[in-house]
Amino acid sequence: RRELGEPVTQLSGRLGNVSGVAVQVGNRILFSVVDGDLDPEQPGQTVESVAATAAAQLQTALDARRDQLHWPTILRGTGYSLAALLLLLGLLWSIARGRRRLDLMLRRALESRLRTRTSGRFDWSGALLQLANSIAQIVGAALIALLIFLWLDFALEQFPLTRPLGQRMGAFLLGLLGHVGTSMLDAVPGLVTVAVILLITRAVHKLVVAIFIAVQRGQVTVPGMHPETAGATRRIASTVVWALGLTFAYPYIPGSQSDVFKGLSVLFGFMVTLGSANIVNQIMSGMVLVYSRALRRGDMVDIGGTIGTVTSLDSLSVKIVNVRREEVTLPNAVVVGSAIHNYSRRGGSEANMGALVSTSVTIGYDAPWRQIHGMLIRAAATVPGLGNNPPPYVLQRGLQDFYVEYELFCSIDDPRRRFELLSVLHAAIQDEFNRNGVQIMSPHYMDQPPAPVVVSPDNQYAAPGVEKT
Repeated sequence: RRELGEPVTQLSGRLGNVSGVAVQVGNRILFSVVDGDLDPEQPGQTVESVAATAAAQLQTALDARRDQLHWPTILRGTGYSLAALLLLLGLLWSIARGRRRLDLMLRRALESRLRTRTSGRFDWSGALLQLANSIAQIVGAALIALLIFLWLDFALEQFPLTRPLGQRMGAFLLGLLGHVGTSMLDAVPGLVTVAVILLITRAVHKLVVAIFIAVQRGQVTVPGMHPETAGATRRIASTVVWALGLTFAYPYIPGSQSDVFKGLSVLFGFMVTLGSANIVNQIMSGMVLVYSRALRRGDMVDIGGTIGTVTSLDSLSVKIVNVRREEVTLPNAVVVGSAIHNYSRRGGSEANMGALVSTSVTIGYDAPWRQIHGMLIRAAATVPGLGNNPPPYVLQRGLQDFYVEYELFCSIDDPRRRFELLSVLHAAIQDEFNRNGVQIMSPHYMDQPPAPVVVSPDNQYAAPGVEKT
């Protein structure tokens, strides 16, 4: 212990052909530094500089050992460490209390929001409050870890033997903070560039959306674009604009050239490659449906035997509500591959007329055809909901072996009432035929009838048949 208080000195000397510097404590030589101890990879080293460095480190170690054996130093370090520990506990208690108060405030805000909510739509306030709660937990945990690290660093530096470890911890923290600060400063130009690109993209997106909304409302006419397809074109154009904006901004995002971003890009590309084939097929089929204008929301359609009203025309599927109020979902690819009968539209040069419904009856040859025509047209006239543009008319679809097939065509104002009006029309036809004593039946003969089944000349225009002049 007596040698701990003696100074560390250096003594130059020569022994034979070897010269060097001896390091001693008091009168005791501990070691010597000679030319062979020098590092050949550091040409600037000298025996004297290496010996001086070693002597300084030895002196520091001896001083630390001496102070460690000095009880007042130990007691002072212990007192400072305990005081810092009490301060740490107080700060941790304050953080925990603040965390509980913040959680209570967020819960009250969420409950108040739920009480005042009137819309049935999804409310993002709950998710946002949960996100704020999670961020507060992360910040609180990081702050607690930082305080514990600072206390441990302070406590280690109070004792001579552990002071080097505390100094290394402090240097590590300062280096980390410096690296983070430098990285943040280096990222500022890139972030500014990204912000400018996104602002320009947002302005272009607003302009594009405004143009397509005007086209959709009929305020602006663009050659080759229809109001029915303006909505889908607007969504496609918006996607393209933002995709280009993100493509331009990506190289300026801090860390975009790192291996992490590259790995995520590869993973995203792999996932898209595996799952995109069917999705792209559905999306392209949806575009075909939109731009062909084969159907739209509210149309009464028949797609592959599924009859109903179109309620949704999305990127991946078409939703139809049938007469039983069942919602049927048809993938776009299935719709494109099927024949689409749109009862809400009338094609050809008479597109401004109402849609048509038809029903057929088969009557024997003994019933005057003019009478059948008149009864069918009169029955149609009694059904509310059938239009007069064009007025009801009858076609003879076939002269079969035992009967004539008559088909009645009527226009309807609302195609969605197609089946309801057909049911009422069938009832009206039965009533009209019953009033006139004509049976709706198709006779079949197993043998030659005893008399020809024809209409007598006196009965050619039986009521309500009308003679054409």
